[in-house]
Amino acid sequence: MPLAATFLLPILLAPLDVYRDGPYDASVPKPDVTLGYAPGTTRITTFRDQERTLQSILAKAPSRMRMWEYGQSTEGRPLRLMAFSSPKNIGRLEEIRKEHERLGRGEKVDTLPIVWINETIHGNEPASFESAMILAYTLASSNSPRIRGILDKAVVVVNPVYNPDGHERFAVYYNSIARGDVDSGAFEKQEPSLIHGRTNHYRFDMNRDRVSFSQVETQQEVKEMLRWNPQVYVDQHGQADNYFFPPNPMSVNANVDRNRLNKWTDVFGRATAKTFDSRGWSYFIKDTFDLYYPGYLDTYTSLTGAIGMTHETDGGKYLVNTRDDGSQVTLQSSMEKHLTSALAVAEATAGNRQLLEDYRVFKARVVSGESAGKFKRVVVTGAQGDLQRLADQLRRAGVVSVFATREWNQADGHSYWSTGATASQKFPAGSLVIDMAQEQGAIAKTLLEIESDFEPEFFKAQREKKKTAPEGEEYPGPDGAEFYDLTGWALPYAYNLDAWWCETAPAVQGTVWNPKGITFNGGRQELWDSLTGEAPVYAVRYRSVADIQRVALAQAQGFRARVATKPMKVMMDPLHSEQLPAGTFLFLAGRNESNGKDMLPRLRAIFGPDLVPVSSSYPEDGRQGPGSDYTTALKPPKIGVVFGNGSNSAGAGSVWYLMERVWKLPFTAISTARLAAAPA
Repeated sequence: MPLAATFLLPILLAPLDVYRDGPYDASVPKPDVTLGYAPGTTRITTFRDQERTLQSILAKAPSRMRMWEYGQSTEGRPLRLMAFSSPKNIGRLEEIRKEHERLGRGEKVDTLPIVWINETIHGNEPASFESAMILAYTLASSNSPRIRGILDKAVVVVNPVYNPDGHERFAVYYNSIARGDVDSGAFEKQEPSLIHGRTNHYRFDMNRDRVSFSQVETQQEVKEMLRWNPQVYVDQHGQADNYFFPPNPMSVNANVDRNRLNKWTDVFGRATAKTFDSRGWSYFIKDTFDLYYPGYLDTYTSLTGAIGMTHETDGGKYLVNTRDDGSQVTLQSSMEKHLTSALAVAEATAGNRQLLEDYRVFKARVVSGESAGKFKRVVVTGAQGDLQRLADQLRRAGVVSVFATREWNQADGHSYWSTGATASQKFPAGSLVIDMAQEQGAIAKTLLEIESDFEPEFFKAQREKKKTAPEGEEYPGPDGAEFYDLTGWALPYAYNLDAWWCETAPAVQGTVWNPKGITFNGGRQELWDSLTGEAPVYAVRYRSVADIQRVALAQAQGFRARVATKPMKVMMDPLHSEQLPAGTFLFLAGRNESNGKDMLPRLRAIFGPDLVPVSSSYPEDGRQGPGSDYTTALKPPKIGVVFGNGSNSAGAGSVWYLMERVWKLPFTAISTARLAAAPA
């Protein structure tokens, strides 16, 4: 390539006119002034500089803008939201939020619509990170009739950066080598797998996390979003070759109410298209980005009642890039398109009474259980630890579940594990019960149902595609599947638990949660409450992976543990004996002398009532006892996890997360180079 062609940065990145909504309040500083450069031109803005820019806008426009912290990222960066509206509306912002709580229950309320703009869930797609600053400036300072109309008739909530850790990792790396090379094969466009700014600290793709709700960023944003109940939620990305906005292709999740979603994505799509057409910008719709898997932000938020939409800008990753036809796209032009689409959606939302009414009707049908059809209830049984984990996962999704405190009969249970006829079932106390008639019933149904229907037209098209596949090729053929991601995720299967869905939901006595995991196991509550003295042995029966996790935690705190390799019958107290099954974990007081009198309270803090005392090591049947050779020491494993270029960063990150946050096991991160150099 000629030398001149690699140094076109000042020419290609001449600032665009992104300030098209004047006049502006001169007292509010433009982002260009605070930063010392026009966003999207000479570098990718860092988290600190975005913070400075937004704070400088807030300081001069407090009557139109609020900013608050809703959490922290894994690496400790503050997670913030901004709300924009007219001074009158900002003055009653909390009142508006509470009105939307009522609206979210399906009640009739006279209020303003809320539109939520989410930026940078994928940290290496920085166009939306840059546009957040211009969007904030425009909403806070523009006095144009269009912007004032938006602010008078709507509340616009903006999340300026969902994933600050991934963005900072990418921005610092990219800025250290970026020269603005136009060639798509340039060194600055080869992101190392260890950087992988798309993902968060643990290398999780958080736009897939709204089934597991595993990451703290996901958990905190979902909790806050559910407080506000927006009618519109736009998630802005930057990886497509051309700009995408909905309507979506077929394979829309049935639980969002397809007619409602398609109606409003057409409204917002046409509004966005009008502004793009006026500027000569190309785009595409109804292709690639489906709305089926609930782990996406757009699908999940649509299940809450919002019109969830993904916007994908072209060239949203680098300062400048070359398209397949030789034309060039810059970060700033990509940023401008996000700004334009966000404002177009906000304008179409403002004052839209029909949008509010359609939202209310959707929520009323969900809360009443009408939208769930025959799928009224799910009952799950199994080990209490596994049930508690499932209940916690549902809670993070916004779904309410209860633990039954009494047994009951259900006449219409359909087993998840068989295809037989409906059968009457007696469910025990301790069963987990999830009714679909609740505020987030559409989410509950989506996460729990065995399968979800596709559109008949989609099925027909796929069958035809299979029928006409060229000889020797299996479906879907050379063009690939018309589908973007996962097709199955029913949570009872994920936990390997017995479950039934039911056509009715008779009243069940229950408690929303069971923090000690103890209420339902015949006498263990009383035994645990009376456990104040010392015993020679403490036992924990293995019931689920949660027990393994707690034993690992005890080992990390210095306790020595053993495991029974054969069943053993021992005295649990002077009045009765029990048989401890093989696999029972044992803590021998004589092997944990260093813990002294702290042994019992510390073990109780870890295991709660699952910790049971063994009053004597003397076997009551045979020779198998806690002190016999039919136990083996559990030695904390020495674990290595391979990181580095050449390893799968998402896979390594998942193991890293499990070890550090779930299992709490120590491990050593080993580089691929070190592993390759190790002796055979």
